[in-house]
Amino acid sequence: MLTLAAFVVVFGTIVLFHELGHFLVAKLAGIRVFEFAIGFGPKVAGVRWGETTYSLRLFPLGGFVKMAGMDEAEDIRDDVDQDDPRSFANKSLPWRLSTIAAGPFMNFVLAILLFTIYFSLAVVPPTITQIEQHAPAYQAGLHPGDEFVEINGKPVKTSEDVVAIIQAHPGEELSVLVKRSGQFLTIPVTPKEADGKGVIGVAIDYKPRFPLGVSLQAGFTQTWQMAGQLITGLVHMVTGKVEPNLSGPIGIAQIVGQSARQGLASLLILAVVLNVNLGLLNLLPVPILDGGWLVILIVEALRGKPLAPESRGIAQFVGLAVLILLMLFATFQDISRLNWFS
Repeated sequence: MLTLAAFVVVFGTIVLFHELGHFLVAKLAGIRVFEFAIGFGPKVAGVRWGETTYSLRLFPLGGFVKMAGMDEAEDIRDDVDQDDPRSFANKSLPWRLSTIAAGPFMNFVLAILLFTIYFSLAVVPPTITQIEQHAPAYQAGLHPGDEFVEINGKPVKTSEDVVAIIQAHPGEELSVLVKRSGQFLTIPVTPKEADGKGVIGVAIDYKPRFPLGVSLQAGFTQTWQMAGQLITGLVHMVTGKVEPNLSGPIGIAQIVGQSARQGLASLLILAVVLNVNLGLLNLLPVPILDGGWLVILIVEALRGKPLAPESRGIAQFVGLAVLILLMLFATFQDISRLNWFS
């Protein structure tokens, strides 16, 4: 259940940001947007606001923004005038390119934001800054600079964790695991009682490891480096230097579930990886993907006229076939890893 919930939340957020990029730039360009949808398949819920329907679909594996002037067959069905100034096809080339590129761009923006949150939440372990003379901590041999790791076998990650355990055990000996100069030491400490609560006489430092500005800069840097590594890995797979290693929906859901069980930090990093992957995937020059649309728009601009609907249809059919084959291959790899065929 946790795996499914985490997958829906993580993947749904990634898709939401991607489609939001297309949607916001389309609105900014004055393009008529008929529907903003998260998911595919039958409509689960929807609300109409202005000229746009906002909907949730049954399968949370993608999304779409339906705009006037993107598909000739749909334009005929929706009774869109070919000369409509609010049609995608009638907007300037910069606006059309920006509308298409905004989806992958927003995935990179989300990756940077998630990295920024990750670095902002990364904390210095609860560390002793001061010790009262003759207090239990002083008598037990704790030193300023000691980092609390565990108390009575229970991991402590914040100063609140440390204080809660100590206050709950006045007069009882506690086994305190600390990290000192890279070494782990177990020190018995008996809190004294004060107003019915245990105290050991220490001041503890607990603060974010990186300020916001530094976290944001690190988010940019790490996203850029990750994108470079993924591109290198893709090139190596295409050229046969490494074995293809793809994950489909089953594999991704499994990984998301594992990360959710490991904690927020692990889930944030996985969400970053998925965002960068989706952003790069959509920029591939494959018809039906955003990258394919960008190539088509540039080719049409160089030719001085649009591609024939038949040519565009064939290109999109080939692109869809390639994606389906990749998805089937990735799903087969997922199932093989699970040993379903053994």
